[in-house]
Amino acid sequence: MASNQQEYVEQLQLLQERYPQVSTQNLLHFLQQHHGDVDKVCEYLIQEERRLKKLDSLESRFGTALIELQKEYPASESIKRTRLLRILERFGGDVEHVRKFLQKHETKHNERKIDSSTVQYQQQEEIKTKYPTQLAELRTAGINIHSPCVLLQLEKFHGDVNKVLEMTKYREEKKTHSIELDTKYSSQIEQLETDGIKIKNKRLLLELLEKSNGQVHIVKQLLAERNKQKSSISINEENHTKLSSSKKQHEMDVDDIDNLKQLRAAGIHGNPMKILALFHECNQSIEMTKARIEKDREQRERQCEKRTQQHIVLAEIHNSYLTINNRDDWPNNIQQVYLDGNNMMFVIDSIRRLCLNRASKKAERAIAELAAAWNEQMHIPNVELVFDLTHQLEQIQSIKVSSAHPMYKTTDDMLIDIVQRSENQEKNRHTIIVTSDRGLAIQLKREGCQLVKPYQWFSHCAMVLTPDLIKHEETTEMAAAATTATTKNKIQCDLNQLVRRVVKIDI
Repeated sequence: MASNQQEYVEQLQLLQERYPQVSTQNLLHFLQQHHGDVDKVCEYLIQEERRLKKLDSLESRFGTALIELQKEYPASESIKRTRLLRILERFGGDVEHVRKFLQKHETKHNERKIDSSTVQYQQQEEIKTKYPTQLAELRTAGINIHSPCVLLQLEKFHGDVNKVLEMTKYREEKKTHSIELDTKYSSQIEQLETDGIKIKNKRLLLELLEKSNGQVHIVKQLLAERNKQKSSISINEENHTKLSSSKKQHEMDVDDIDNLKQLRAAGIHGNPMKILALFHECNQSIEMTKARIEKDREQRERQCEKRTQQHIVLAEIHNSYLTINNRDDWPNNIQQVYLDGNNMMFVIDSIRRLCLNRASKKAERAIAELAAAWNEQMHIPNVELVFDLTHQLEQIQSIKVSSAHPMYKTTDDMLIDIVQRSENQEKNRHTIIVTSDRGLAIQLKREGCQLVKPYQWFSHCAMVLTPDLIKHEETTEMAAAATTATTKNKIQCDLNQLVRRVVKIDI
């Protein structure tokens, strides 16, 4: 106590004169907590005094009723008396309301107690039946096998007795060491307690004493550093949360405020910092700033309108694709089919792997042979497989293989040119183009062509060539009103197996 009393002599005298009922040890502790700030200690003591007076008044009003309730509900002893008094105050002393609250608490307490004890007992019994020989070895070694800790360790180490013995030995050594340290530094611990230093974690205190060879002033210094570090961490966390929760504040000088007033008077409104930044970019010209803001607004409106149109068109295109769930779903009177080869290379895993392994020629050949086998059954007069660039232009049975390059830049350009030719205007109604390119699909749909996605076409190939690979799954979806349900037929097929059966190349 001597060191702290010397440090806070004047403050301690003031507090003792003002609060004689508080012990000197507590006053020293409060001063140490608040770094010698008498005002803060007084504020804390005033609040504590008010709290005690309030509790005394509650005790005098509801004390007898609370005693009866606690006798009636034994589980309420786990609740702090101050909390129960405040509950009585909240309900205006109405015992029935408090009784309902305590009944719920009693029920929960009993359920928790029964459940936890039952589960714990069952777990222990299971471990005992699981490791009978290991438990016998532990009993022989002098270990209490009924200890829950021992049983849990045995389960944790999967019945390894040596590890359990090792952990038990380590725990005993640690316990013995802490007892020895407690005995060794008992006088230093008493001195620290008398100096007003309270530490709940006694193990930490013993470690610090051992580290400092029992020198009390070094322990105090280490504890002060630790508390300072804790407080700095908490302050940093508070600052971080404040910065993250609130917007970053910017300081404006007098000129900026005047400029902002002029901009407001000219009818320019919005975020002050953004407006000022734009104002400075426009050489502090109000007219140029207004023109720039208007230009940006028009640009945003155009972009918004463009996005809206894209959403509308994409929704329209999505509904324009043909759905093929059965072999007979393929439209009749189809005279021409164009296959977007580059768009189809990444649908089936086995063909995609060929492309990724730089075997694109094999991938092109695989799609062509699959199309040839499919058309043998469909008998469509004109089926053309188009790639951006390919040197394999030989016809495979009824399938014509074409390259967009060098006449066209891409397959899209070639297909658009084909369907826009005057001689094909009437044929487009009997033309199917297999592609998943949305931009291309929009233009093809406008020309009157029918569209099929590559996966749907490959699935139709499986329906025609290998129907045993097709599996139909029905899925039921509830409507938004939850009164009607729609059933959808979903196709599942092994396309890799389809390629292995039909294509005559090594995949």
